[in-house]
Amino acid sequence: MIELLIINNVPSFYKINLYNELSKRINIHVVFLALTDQVVISNQFRNEINFSFEIISDIQIEKRNKIVSLIKVFALSRKIKYKKIIFGGYDNLETFFLPFFQSKKKNCLQFESSIFESKTVGIIAWIKRVVLSRYSIALPAGDNQFELLKELKFSGALIKTYGVGIFNRFNFDKIEKSNRIVDLKYLYVGRLINKKNLFLLVNTFNENEKPLEIVGSGYLLIELKSIANSNIVFTEFVENNQIYKYYLRNDIFILPSIAEPWGLVIEEAIYYHLPVIISNAVGCQAEMVVKPNSGVIFNPNSKESLINAMSYLESNFDKLRSNCINFDFKIRDEMQINAYLEVGKL
Repeated sequence: MIELLIINNVPSFYKINLYNELSKRINIHVVFLALTDQVVISNQFRNEINFSFEIISDIQIEKRNKIVSLIKVFALSRKIKYKKIIFGGYDNLETFFLPFFQSKKKNCLQFESSIFESKTVGIIAWIKRVVLSRYSIALPAGDNQFELLKELKFSGALIKTYGVGIFNRFNFDKIEKSNRIVDLKYLYVGRLINKKNLFLLVNTFNENEKPLEIVGSGYLLIELKSIANSNIVFTEFVENNQIYKYYLRNDIFILPSIAEPWGLVIEEAIYYHLPVIISNAVGCQAEMVVKPNSGVIFNPNSKESLINAMSYLESNFDKLRSNCINFDFKIRDEMQINAYLEVGKL
C-alpha cells in the first residue's frame, strides 16, 4: 500500500529533495509526466532519487502526447493501491481531468498559485471552483496561496506547507560573507522573460550606476544587454550546483516580478545571507520576507518605489542581513515534511 501517490509535471531538484526527505518517513510513489531541457535521465539523476518513481513520457513535457499521457496516468492510478493521491496543480491535462475519476476523499492538491496573480471572479475562476470541488484536501504553499483558496470557496481541509520544496544547499564559510563592504553589489537570478519586469531593473541601475549581476537566460537576453550600461553584467544559464558562487559574491538580491507564484530564489538568497528586495507580486513574501524581516517589498510598477526600497535596505543592511543569517531552514523544512505527513492521517 502506497501512502502517498504523487503526480507532478516534471522532476525538479527542489521537489526531488522534498520527496527524498518525505520517503524517509512514509512509503511514497511519484509519477512525473515528462521532462525538461534541464533534466537528463542519467545514472547521476537516478542516484539522486531515493524514492519510488516513474516517468510517463521521457521527452520534453511540451512534446508529449497529452491524451496518451492521460490514459497512462489513469491506468496507473487504477493499478496502484494508495491512501491519498496528491496532484501537483491542475495546469496540465492529466492533473486537470484525473481528479474527476478518483475518489474525492483521496484527492489532495499541491497549490502554489497566489492571490496576487489569479482571478477570483469570472469564467476562469468558476472553472477553478469546479476543479477544486473534486478535492478534499489542499496544500497551499503559504498565506497568499491559502487566501486564494478561500476566495475560490474551497471547502476541504487546508494544510500550509510553508514552501514549494527544498532547494539544493551548499556549505559555505561565513567568513566569505563576514563584513559589509562600501559598494553593495546587487544580484538577480532567474529567467529573462517579461513577467520578471527586468526592464525596470535595468533602467533603474542604468541611472544609479550601482553594480548589478543578472544571472539567467531567456528571450530578452539580447535586448536587455543592448540597453544595459557597463555596471550591469550578464551571466547566462548556470548549473544549479554552481549557482551558490553567485550568491556568495553579491550582497543584495532583487526580484522585481509582476507575477511570481512563490519565488524559490528568495529562499536561496536568504540562505546565502543576502537581504532581499521583492515586488509585492511575489507569493512567498509573508513567509520569507515579512515575518523574518529579511528584506523590503516594493511596487513593481514604480521606479520610485524600487529606489526607495534600495535606499531603505542599504541603510538597514546589517540588521536585515543578520535576520537572514538567523533564519532556520531546518525548522521550515520540517514544517513542509509534516504537512505532507498530515495528509496521510486525514
